[in-house]
Amino acid sequence: MDLLLDANREKFNLLRSQYTENLEAVLALQGTLIEDILPSSRQWAKEWLSDTCGPRNKFTRSFALESIRKTLVWRFTHLWPPDPSPMRFVHCLPPPARDPFGRLILVVKVVSFNDSSDAYKPLIIQGLERLRLHLKRLNDDTQQSPPTLQYVILLDLKNLSTQSLNIDLVTWTLREAIPQFPGLLAAAFMINYSWAHAGIWSIAKRVLPAPAISRVFFPTQQELTNYFSLSMLPKDYGGTLASLTELHDPLWDDPPSVELGASGQPSVPSIIAVAQAPSITAIPPTSLLNPFFGYPVSSSGGSPSLHHGRRRKRDLARTLLILAWRRWRRRIMTCVWILVFLLTVKGRRTWFIRSSDAAQPIWRVLYGSTASL
Repeated sequence: MDLLLDANREKFNLLRSQYTENLEAVLALQGTLIEDILPSSRQWAKEWLSDTCGPRNKFTRSFALESIRKTLVWRFTHLWPPDPSPMRFVHCLPPPARDPFGRLILVVKVVSFNDSSDAYKPLIIQGLERLRLHLKRLNDDTQQSPPTLQYVILLDLKNLSTQSLNIDLVTWTLREAIPQFPGLLAAAFMINYSWAHAGIWSIAKRVLPAPAISRVFFPTQQELTNYFSLSMLPKDYGGTLASLTELHDPLWDDPPSVELGASGQPSVPSIIAVAQAPSITAIPPTSLLNPFFGYPVSSSGGSPSLHHGRRRKRDLARTLLILAWRRWRRRIMTCVWILVFLLTVKGRRTWFIRSSDAAQPIWRVLYGSTASL
């Protein structure tokens, strides 16, 4: 239990401190995205951009701008129009069920998929989106401080057959789907894990980055109940809550993210309104509105693009020199003036020594003449 608590406490405290320290910068970045980068976007896009707990990229503004722009394009491609499909194998435990750090608990019963992986990819993406929306609406409704930022997963492998496992779907989920929802999942606890699943884990370890591997745990039944406590677990996993089939799933309390018209199509007629005569605006390489920070960018109709069509090393080098000069200008000028002063003193000292050496013969002649008199 202590190991599980310590491993999760460090990550929980780190995320909490990062959220608190960077909240003001995140809000400012959201304002820039909503008002400047995507001025003509509709409610669906603005809802995602307004998710304070979601979009982040190491809290670096320039990186986040480019990453969010790419993710928004990805969302229009894969998540529009919204499709609230049921998630048969995912169950969110109702309040007050939380882990020791106040994170929501998900129970995911993993099953084998015999069909083509392409048929399940949209379901997985829509499922992750539903989790994000539930987290956002929970924080919007409660206005608690600090907010709930993540889920922890109880991954039940009991019904997983390794013989019919779709490895391509697992790899795609870990590499493509989950990274589009950064920070959503805090930890995964493998339940009913046996030696038969060791091959699956060996494959997953090759796909997952090191930080993600450190969030996967294989607890015993005793360790699981000690970490969550009996009152936070359903009967299916040794707790005192009702069984999963009897527990209410709060995920289905959420309203749809957008209203649909009578035809079943989204009531929003278009996602992005394109100006009839877009003007081309040059964005400086060091501007905070530049999604390609360090490179010259031209913006036409609210869509920024690289001025030269590619990222040139010379442009980046020039930007780095400009930033270095802005950062160290005073110290550089101070060092230059000190160097000039030292060279001046050294020059005068050299001139004085040479003048003294030249005056010594004259002094000797005069001294000798005076002595002879």
